Amino acid sequence: MSVATSTVSASDYLRDILARETVRLEAMGAAGRIDGKIAALCHAWGSRDIVDVTPGGGFEKSMANRSGVSLDYVVWIHARADRRIPELYESMFSAFQRLGLAPVRRNVTLALNLGTMVVDLLPAKRLSMISDIHEIYSTRRGIALTTNLHQHVLDSHDAGWQEEVRVLKLWRDQNGLDFPSYYLELATQAALRRRPAGALADNVWAALGFFERLLVPRAMLDPANAANVVSDELTAAQKRSIALAAAAARSGRPWSEIVR
Repeated sequence: MSVATSTVSASDYLRDILARETVRLEAMGAAGRIDGKIAALCHAWGSRDIVDVTPGGGFEKSMANRSGVSLDYVVWIHARADRRIPELYESMFSAFQRLGLAPVRRNVTLALNLGTMVVDLLPAKRLSMISDIHEIYSTRRGIALTTNLHQHVLDSHDAGWQEEVRVLKLWRDQNGLDFPSYYLELATQAALRRRPAGALADNVWAALGFFERLLVPRAMLDPANAANVVSDELTAAQKRSIALAAAAARSGRPWSEIVR
């Protein structure tokens, strides 16, 4: 596992990349400026059924990379809304389409391209206003999923693998792999469960080995709801593509060719 410069350790090489990929203050400032516009769009669509519109995703989990940044928002929908989450998702999509915002369906979000900024909106309908349990919509599977996004964030911080996940997201993006971020995160946690913290390069290497050997056969369950099999977001063929890419990364290539 050599690196481009012999005097630099593999972990130092990866941390230099993460430093380059740190989300800068100007990006956070841009997020602040767009918050009001996103909230206004969502309230115009959902009216009194919108509880709140808050930042989510990679920013909230400290797993965002500058080169892969889209601004993520959760659109919290009141339990009193009379439609299920699949209808709400499609209604939001149609409303933004009529406004000429060219929404794009993603795994559980819809994406808007607002000038130079891509925004991902995750509609989440509360099942009760006294709990954090809610429904989201899987566009890939065409089903409503019951989960707890607050627990996802807490679990991510408790696990503590932010650096490893950020490196693996870069590897995914640079190889053009279809690997949903939450699935990647759960697979990384499973791979590193007994690994020491701080050994960045060795941990990324171990996670790639897990992807190579176990991604296809191993089911990944949502910790907030075991009935939600997150690994079902991909087909066996899609998982094999990731496994083959991981095998190629571990085939004696220097780190400078694995992630840049």
